[in-house]
Amino acid sequence: MDLDCLGSLILVKKLFPDYVLVRSKQIHPSAYGLYNLYKEYFNFLEPKDLEKETIENIIIVDTSSAERVKEFFKCIYNSKPRITIYDHHPLENCDIQGAEVAGENLGANTSYLGKLAMERGITLESEEATIALTGIYADTGRLIHENVCREDMEVSAWLLDMGASLRLVKSFLETVKEDNQIMILNQLLMQVQNNLVRGHEILFSYLEIEENMPGLAPVVEKIMDIKNPDAYFAIFFFRKNKTVLLIARSQKELIDLHALLSPYGGGGHQLAASLLLRNQEGLRFYDSFLKYLEQSLPPATSARDIMTRNVFTINENNSIMNASMYMEEINHTGLPVLNNDGKLTGFLSLRDIMKARRASQMHAPVSAYMAKNVISSNPDITMREVERLFYKHHIGHLPLLEKNELSGMVTRWDLLQYKKRRESLETEGELEGPEK
Repeated sequence: MDLDCLGSLILVKKLFPDYVLVRSKQIHPSAYGLYNLYKEYFNFLEPKDLEKETIENIIIVDTSSAERVKEFFKCIYNSKPRITIYDHHPLENCDIQGAEVAGENLGANTSYLGKLAMERGITLESEEATIALTGIYADTGRLIHENVCREDMEVSAWLLDMGASLRLVKSFLETVKEDNQIMILNQLLMQVQNNLVRGHEILFSYLEIEENMPGLAPVVEKIMDIKNPDAYFAIFFFRKNKTVLLIARSQKELIDLHALLSPYGGGGHQLAASLLLRNQEGLRFYDSFLKYLEQSLPPATSARDIMTRNVFTINENNSIMNASMYMEEINHTGLPVLNNDGKLTGFLSLRDIMKARRASQMHAPVSAYMAKNVISSNPDITMREVERLFYKHHIGHLPLLEKNELSGMVTRWDLLQYKKRRESLETEGELEGPEK
């Protein structure tokens, strides 16, 4: 049970007051603090308490995997219960026989149940609202993961109206506190590797420790915050029982962790997943997994995917006056400058035109005032590289050259639009905007 699971359960208790909650023996380390403080609000039964009961109805939250709920079904005898699942993970992977599945592809499962509670006009105590909001914030990266939906934010606002404490939520999300977690964090920071895999910036780490320990997932998430890669694959090998644990986190829906780890028997959702393999050789698995990613990751978006191909240009021998009128006509703030052979020789911006105007040199050639040291690149650079060039050189236009010929351009507007809806570019094609 992680924080999103606990948030889901506290809302299920309000939505279905005739049901009782049953506690898993497996509690995610990040959820211990909240669980210990709010035990009385859950009033859990243990799985063994079900052994002598006839069960008519079961509700399962935050998973549709039979493996993850087998501890409960082992304790249910002589019953044929109706099973309903409320989950935000990919529902087509449900393997619980006979279950009715409900859910939406929201950032957190708590958000879906909160939406149902809002629609029914349910009132929460402030402590219940705090538990639920913690679940949403935990599973959505405090509402900034790319799978966050409008509903996640609407339910969060409703929970704040119900009295949820952001101070408490923040304290429950600070999950790297123990000495052994800090030790692992420092070890990983020393040896983590940043690789470019099919245009994606991917972090990899491999660490051998004697045995499994609680709190590894929060450490991985902390490194994600520090390093800010597209995705991070942390592989731990436990020497005592020859077990491999892979914890993966992603910031891009294009890097679908659930799909990537499913062939190995792993699970989770698009942006957070894990995998546990027993009787494995750690380094051998690490090497084979790196090769698997090289073959399986879809290519990252490149400048070529979003660039403007039909670029407006101006000849270096044109006057500043003509250039000014032309830029006003086409509503552009800058233009690549070409010589008579069609080669890129400079870039003319509105600031350059203003310098000529102040000097009363509007009839001077463009070549006299254009920027001659043009920052350019090739169309196959990744969008992360485009962004770095924009920030490093304080530019708003990036000409793209192939075989020394101008083949396209990416602007500040293109970059902003890409960052807003980057994963849809694989199917939507080029961006369009008012300023190129």
